[in-house]
Amino acid sequence: DSLSHAFFLFHLEAIVRLLTQVTTNDNNRKNTINSKKNQKKKINLNEHFKLPWTRLLSAVKSMIIIGVGSIFILVPSLSKTFENGQLILITLCVTQGDTVGGAFTTMKMRLIGTLLGSIWAYITYLLAHNDTYKTMSILTPWIFIFSYLKLLPNWGYTAAVATFTPIAINLGRLPYGDALPGGNYVLLRIEESFVGITIAVILTLFIFPTFAIDLLKDNIQTTLKTCQQSIVSMHSIYDQLFHHDHSHESLIQLDLEEQKNESFISTQRNSFYSLINVQRTLVEHASLEPTFWWMKNAFSTKRYNILVQKQVYIYNMLHNIDATLIRIKEYSENIEHLQLNVAGGHLLPNLHRELSDLSRQLSDCFHLWTSYFILTQTRFHQLFRQCIYSHNKLISTDLAKHEQCLIDLDQTIHRLHVQHQIGLNRLLQHYLSRLSEDESGHSVIPYTNSNEAESVFIAYYALYYSTTQLTQCVLTLGETVHTIFELETTHLYRHF
Repeated sequence: DSLSHAFFLFHLEAIVRLLTQVTTNDNNRKNTINSKKNQKKKINLNEHFKLPWTRLLSAVKSMIIIGVGSIFILVPSLSKTFENGQLILITLCVTQGDTVGGAFTTMKMRLIGTLLGSIWAYITYLLAHNDTYKTMSILTPWIFIFSYLKLLPNWGYTAAVATFTPIAINLGRLPYGDALPGGNYVLLRIEESFVGITIAVILTLFIFPTFAIDLLKDNIQTTLKTCQQSIVSMHSIYDQLFHHDHSHESLIQLDLEEQKNESFISTQRNSFYSLINVQRTLVEHASLEPTFWWMKNAFSTKRYNILVQKQVYIYNMLHNIDATLIRIKEYSENIEHLQLNVAGGHLLPNLHRELSDLSRQLSDCFHLWTSYFILTQTRFHQLFRQCIYSHNKLISTDLAKHEQCLIDLDQTIHRLHVQHQIGLNRLLQHYLSRLSEDESGHSVIPYTNSNEAESVFIAYYALYYSTTQLTQCVLTLGETVHTIFELETTHLYRHF
């Protein structure tokens, strides 16, 4: 409980500091802006001159789809059958998407909107017939309701289609009077929309398809690599703060002098949240794709949403660790003294070995999960998007490796808790033995009234707590990945 109390006190102190800065106008934005201006952007020539195959294939696909839709206008027999075929062409044009799932989502919303609007158009015809004023009076509340619903996230395009469909049907037939019943206009509208969407589904699936599930797994790989880099950076900064410069296990070396007021995660913060927002959209799109073609079970929207949430939890813990390290760095001059000389060296226990093992362990876990998402992508994506073809197949031993990874994480969490309890017992025993020899508390605990020592102590144990919670978050993330692993590659699902 002392760890969680220190974590709470640390954030309470951080809130007070923020409020103090706001009220005193203590703002360092100018320094931050200047430091960003001084940073030189590295230009990668390979990326700059790399041929954008994805865009080229998407452009060719759009040309083919629009060309197919134009046939219903250019061929006289088809044009006569479908009343010039313009609505079919329009449907093919507006239902294109960046991914198969995105296109299917647009098609679903357009079909639902067309059905709703057609139903109201037929009701309007039965009530008003050819009376223009009655027609407008009946359409007005419908337009108001769906114009309001259009502002809601889940109703945007559906409400827009439902709004203009009855207007196009009823007002489009008024000049012709009763030459053609209103029901025929409604059925023709539904028929053309259905034909257009059916053709769009076929063309989307068989002409250079880009599946949302592939882009989702690419996004997850990037997010996991970002978290992995942050973990290695955390280890590097800890070693530099606590004078373990002889350690070269870290892959990323950060210069603390150049980043006095910046977090080692701050440069990745915007990109991380943009990745998470894209993931949420891709999960929704992937749920509509025919993933049963390459998965043993159907796409699990629930599991992938949990996976997204667990990544957010991991980032929050990394942010907490970052905040504690920045706070400790403010008193870096006295860190070595507090760690070695105060309370017999028990005040701030040495976490170098624990963080080294944990950093390596988490890196191995993220590497394993990243390789899994690479292997389970579709063959088309590997051939045309990544220009590779993997002959590797997932085998039963992969599940065993994954389970062992989770077991090791669980043991690490238990070991951190035990080590903390042992260190706390030693600290308490040290002070109790000193107090039994000396009646003066100030001589026993020289930093009793030192705000600096208290801040370092609280931040350090908040760091310890955040590290433990980070490991716990990675463990729950691994359990979710393991579940997805089994659902997509095996016929028997077993909860881990």
